[in-house]
Amino acid sequence: MKALVYTGPGKISWEEKTKPSIENPKDALIRILKTTICGTDLHILKGDVPTVSPGTIRGHEGVGVVVEIGKQVTKFKPGDHVLISCITSCGQCEMCK
Repeated sequence: MKALVYTGPGKISWEEKTKPSIENPKDALIRILKTTICGTDLHILKGDVPTVSPGTIRGHEGVGVVVEIGKQVTKFKPGDHVLISCITSCGQCEMCK
């Protein structure tokens, strides 16, 4: 798959990446139909967000279609159209606490 990758302040590149797979029973794979770049992405591109390192895939807002779900996913099924919100939180990592 193609991905827009942050490679350093002021630098991005289109790169070929391995297709994601279900790693956690709560995962869902989404085929992205449309995505956008937001203000946060622009700050990252400027180098203003030191917690984002080169090699990070950009574009965290979008719409798509569910193509595969983990065994514990109950609210979505393959074929569902979904919105990927910019305000998604895992509640566990340093940035979400």
